[in-house]
Amino acid sequence: MQNEIDAILFDMGGTLRGSVKLSQAEKHAVIQKIIDLVHSDANVEDFTRMLADHAQAYKNWAERTLKELSEEDLWTQWMLPNWPEDLIRANAVTLNQLYRDSLSTRTAFPETYDVILQLYRRGYRLGLVSNTTSSVEVPALLKNLHIIGCFETVVLSTVIGKRKPDPNILLDATDRMGVDPARCAYIGDQPKRDVAAAQKAGFAKSVIIRQGRKSSINVDNPYLVPDHKIKNLTELLDIFPEREPVKPEIVYKASLSTMWLKDNFPTLVDFFEFARRAGFSHVELNHRINSEMLEGLGSKGNPVSSLHEPCPADISMPTLVKQDWLISSIDEEKRQKGVDAVKRSMDLAAKMGLSTIVIHPGQTNMDTGLEKQLRAMVLAGKQGSDEFNALKKQMIELRADLAPAAFESVKKSISELVEYARPRKVRLGLENRYHYREFPSPDEMETLLKLGEPDSLGMTFDVGHAQHLSRLGFYPYEEWLKRFSSRIFETHLHDMRGIVDHFAAGMGEVDFAEIATYLPDDAIRTCEFLDTNSPEEVISGLRYLSQHGCIKSI
Repeated sequence: MQNEIDAILFDMGGTLRGSVKLSQAEKHAVIQKIIDLVHSDANVEDFTRMLADHAQAYKNWAERTLKELSEEDLWTQWMLPNWPEDLIRANAVTLNQLYRDSLSTRTAFPETYDVILQLYRRGYRLGLVSNTTSSVEVPALLKNLHIIGCFETVVLSTVIGKRKPDPNILLDATDRMGVDPARCAYIGDQPKRDVAAAQKAGFAKSVIIRQGRKSSINVDNPYLVPDHKIKNLTELLDIFPEREPVKPEIVYKASLSTMWLKDNFPTLVDFFEFARRAGFSHVELNHRINSEMLEGLGSKGNPVSSLHEPCPADISMPTLVKQDWLISSIDEEKRQKGVDAVKRSMDLAAKMGLSTIVIHPGQTNMDTGLEKQLRAMVLAGKQGSDEFNALKKQMIELRADLAPAAFESVKKSISELVEYARPRKVRLGLENRYHYREFPSPDEMETLLKLGEPDSLGMTFDVGHAQHLSRLGFYPYEEWLKRFSSRIFETHLHDMRGIVDHFAAGMGEVDFAEIATYLPDDAIRTCEFLDTNSPEEVISGLRYLSQHGCIKSI
């Protein structure tokens, strides 16, 4: 019989993790940190009792109303209502986590990692819905386990303001996932919360686990009887057999950079599976991928669009930069090491039958502290001040002095790499960079592109990098598009907030509709989202780019 379950949603506390209470001395040591943070001279025992009373009053209210407050509202309205609101609100997340840490230590059950991975690999869509006063604790635990990417959505009561047994918190999760509740199962440990919510939400199954508990899981109310009662998470593998792989509703002609792999998945194969489910047609392998990670990947079902050198990163990018093994080095031996690193990427690309690699054209030996100072001024609202303009002028003059010798090395290296790439049928996409000290400027890009034919040497247009240097006042980001749009082989798409980049599209201020008008139809579209973006944000970012014309569906 066909498996009727498409998605499995989990509770957290008591389901995927357990807790151990702290001793009185340990608890007081943590509470003292709260006392210090709020500048109080209270006795630690009295302060502990006060917080416990306030926490119990809030718990009673929350359970009665089925509402949950944010950390800021919890601590300003309930926990420390008589303290300065600005102080408490600014430190609420820290205060809340300290208080939770004073109550117990929380760790995942030993089986959690393997069971979640097995269900994910068996083809189930996974989500998590939890009653909690912390917005940071659950994501951090999943991140530490390297399985957060397995969960399409993480819905926390403190974030959305609802708590189980209100079924709407579960329905919020299924809406985000776009899955029918009637094809979902919910796994929890409290019948009155978890079974009740699942029943009211119309879930197909509910499972109650009593991990390591002696208490009975029998309940008198037939409405709260789960479909399955288990004592260990591993029993889920008997309930949920392998199923047909998840098929995305829409497949987009776009790649997901392995920049997003870090800490989200244990293996590269799992990352590819997420990209496929999310609707990406391809993946770009970047400079976080080494030869060991590539082993066992194969090619079937794992389509790769391009490589971002150095890949394989058996010599990491930080090492190459630290040792000045870059194609811009004025030391010939070091320059050659940089060239060799790019050649290794070209060899891998040729072996995999790929047409394009992304190249960093190196940098000047410029003091990195100057740009940090300039960025700090922007963040402090001093952009355009006399101090800002003086520092910017100093940087421009310093780069002009340092660039010529290093740029000669870049030109020599690119000429060599163009020749090396020709028989391997690999195109080189020179990327515009994030830091002002790096090559190329727009004028330098024009010079470099003359070293090869348009079908073999082009540009990788990085949206965030162009926006960053534009917002610092160096090169208008439109200049890259107006001058080089016809030479764009690939684009790295990510959003900006102020001068911070690599957000999923739609989370910042970038006008992607404008950018879309410049991109050649055949340019590779790569979503280069940082690993701190959630799976839900990655999926939303892909759809946002489609809505704004940057990518198309297949």
